[in-house]
Amino acid sequence: MNSMANGADVEITNPQTWRLALRINDDCVRFAAYSEVGQGSLISREVSLDGSGDDFLRSLENCIYDNPLFLLDYNRVVMSFTSQHFMLVPGSMSDDSAIDAFNALFGSVQGDILVDTLPRCGVKIVFELPAGVLRFINRTFESATIHHHLWAMCEHFAAKCANAGVCREYVYLHDGTADVCIFSHSKLNLANSYVCHSVDDAAFFTLNAWKCFGLSADADELQMLGDRTMRDALAPVLRNYITYVMPAIFPAASMRMGHDAMKAPYDLILLLLCE
Repeated sequence: MNSMANGADVEITNPQTWRLALRINDDCVRFAAYSEVGQGSLISREVSLDGSGDDFLRSLENCIYDNPLFLLDYNRVVMSFTSQHFMLVPGSMSDDSAIDAFNALFGSVQGDILVDTLPRCGVKIVFELPAGVLRFINRTFESATIHHHLWAMCEHFAAKCANAGVCREYVYLHDGTADVCIFSHSKLNLANSYVCHSVDDAAFFTLNAWKCFGLSADADELQMLGDRTMRDALAPVLRNYITYVMPAIFPAASMRMGHDAMKAPYDLILLLLCE
């Protein structure tokens, strides 16, 4: 039995007025939901997955079915999957060609391959889901939109960089990972996700990406978001090498969701706000 952390107080009425966003990780499902007609309605929780590896599909099925909150008739359901089997291709490439490129890179693929379009970035993310997961999602959720876990971050910050006079690196720290994207004005140069066991790991990947794309230590910006403890430890390290290290600005539109919006996973807030 999967249990919802601190979820005994969760109750949703008139779900047709609500949006639901989920991020499905290897070991848990994180979700956020809010009502489009009420102020301060945001809820955000985590549900653990009992199994992993070969049992992932069954564990995910049990998680969804054991928590009826996921099965309500929402106005909109958007979900992202954390997948480290992914690649970026030009947005002009056809989906079939993108899938061929993915197979050429990763070889024999056991799961389902999805192609996620990022129109603001001008690229597509091709990624793999565990076998059977896509079929389960399609039969369980009537009209859910599925994205790769980097989609929301990249699309959101692409809009923020459209008229920027500097290059920017964004680092989203969460769940033992650092999601990194770099924009040269409006152009996406990098989008990647790194496993980080320590502050040193996060510093290495962040600074390595900065160096690889030739960002200026005195003129360009590094913006961080996500886990507060990790950010507070990482920022002083980065300021030894980069002048402008700062927190990313939280979306103003999220404030009407509730006072806890800034405590919810940043990517889920972006998924709730997406059209």
